[in-house]
Amino acid sequence: MDQASMKLWFKKIWSKRPGNLFKKPSTLVLDPFRALITDETKKLGKKKSKTQLAVIPGSLTSQFQSLDITINKPFKELTRNERSKWCKQVTPTSHQQEKLGSQQLVKFVAKQMA
Repeated sequence: MDQASMKLWFKKIWSKRPGNLFKKPSTLVLDPFRALITDETKKLGKKKSKTQLAVIPGSLTSQFQSLDITINKPFKELTRNERSKWCKQVTPTSHQQEKLGSQQLVKFVAKQMA
């Protein structure tokens, strides 16, 4: 994610979260990736949504982002494996030059949750 992506995420996702309508103060916890913690991002958080940024020190990311390690990472790996299997089935020689659509992605997710 770069600075432009972070700005877009702030505008489209973070600013639409519950509680933001009434400008309730909140804290956004980020890892120490420099593109995320620029002066522009800090200003955007304070000015638009009363958001205080908190940065996790690099050596402690795994301690504070336990969901990334215990749930998200294995989920992404399993979904990536399903996608790889799907790609092998849809070969360039087949007449089905289809993209991975949202319905197929939902099937992957449902399979992981089962």
